[in-house]
Amino acid sequence: SRGWVYISMNHDSQRWITLLACMVSAMCAGFAYAWSVFQKPLMSLFQWSAADMSLSFTLIMSTGAIVAIFAGKALDYLRVKQLLLIGGVFFGTAVVGIGFVESLPQLYGLATLAGIGVGIIYPGATMANIVRYFPDRPGMVSGLLAAGYGLGGVIWAPVSAALISGFGVLMALKILGSCFLLIVIIVSRAVNNAPDGYRPLEWRPATGAGKTAGGTDKTWQEMLSNPAFYLIAAVFALGGITGMMVIGHASPIVQTLLGVTPQAAAGVVGLLLVANTGGKVFWGWLSDKVGRNLVVVMLFGLGAAAMAVLPVAKGYYITVGIILTVGLCYGGFLAIMAPITASLFGTKNLGINFGIMFLTIGIAAYVGPLMAAVITQANSGDYSKAFVIAAVINLTGIVCFAAFNWYHKRLH
Repeated sequence: SRGWVYISMNHDSQRWITLLACMVSAMCAGFAYAWSVFQKPLMSLFQWSAADMSLSFTLIMSTGAIVAIFAGKALDYLRVKQLLLIGGVFFGTAVVGIGFVESLPQLYGLATLAGIGVGIIYPGATMANIVRYFPDRPGMVSGLLAAGYGLGGVIWAPVSAALISGFGVLMALKILGSCFLLIVIIVSRAVNNAPDGYRPLEWRPATGAGKTAGGTDKTWQEMLSNPAFYLIAAVFALGGITGMMVIGHASPIVQTLLGVTPQAAAGVVGLLLVANTGGKVFWGWLSDKVGRNLVVVMLFGLGAAAMAVLPVAKGYYITVGIILTVGLCYGGFLAIMAPITASLFGTKNLGINFGIMFLTIGIAAYVGPLMAAVITQANSGDYSKAFVIAAVINLTGIVCFAAFNWYHKRLH
């Protein structure tokens, strides 16, 4: 009817505004990736240890991952703009509050509140709604949203360093927190909920190439009772381990392999974060074109090859290229997680279902860096065995994904 066409056209325009607003919000939450810039200044100011400061980062990231589950469920009761506003208030206020801290308990309490804000903003209030709004290109938009989050580290790190240099570390936190609060409050007003069963005008679901609008809707309890969930969750955990290992040890890896200074290594680390961000967009877009099954195999294959070659790589540019390839592949797993979750378990409960699936990244963030640290320490600072084990983990991921496909096809 004419009324439905008007409504559809209106939402066809609104969804792009919502995507942009969610990307800006996610970019603010991505400040968590730039937290390392504040560690040394705060340590010097309060005479805290590196272990004291690293716990604050752990609290931000781990709290965010857990809260994402509850934020996804909150979408059943709140509009997206309301939930995003709440996340912005938590996050911005907490960062401002850290600018007033005088003790470690205060820092840890505010880091936890900041983590609550991060988890609500990304992925809680944004990812599920965006995937529902773009059933025609879920891989691309989930990649763009994840890229916005990752881009936060790239943007806010130099901005934070400049503010610390000019105003001091505590004032820098107050300025940034105020900016985050203001930005998220403003852009949340532009966010709309995707209508139930929304389809863009003149678009019809296509078969093949992974272009499914969403599988049969399942609650989180039904999802957890399905063996397919544990197989695909294992796939994402295995896929994230290599990326987290390299990102978590990026600077020492570069210094060890190339024999460069920490300052020179920092430049490669910056490129790694850019590659990670670009990978989210590229692989998400490609998965819409060629199918997510092929992309998963490509990601594991490239990851295995990169880690196998890295110990014997010769030359600066080849070594850096391999390291960037790992970052590129890690970004891909983050881009396709939401579309695959939606295709398996539907979009109705995607908020909480994706929040649970997103915990696999937390597992990878714990296992990857720890595995590298233990193996490297046992081998006198040599990362070679850690790289070889990471290559085997990628090959194991292919086997696990094959098992998932076999089981899933057997059910259908």
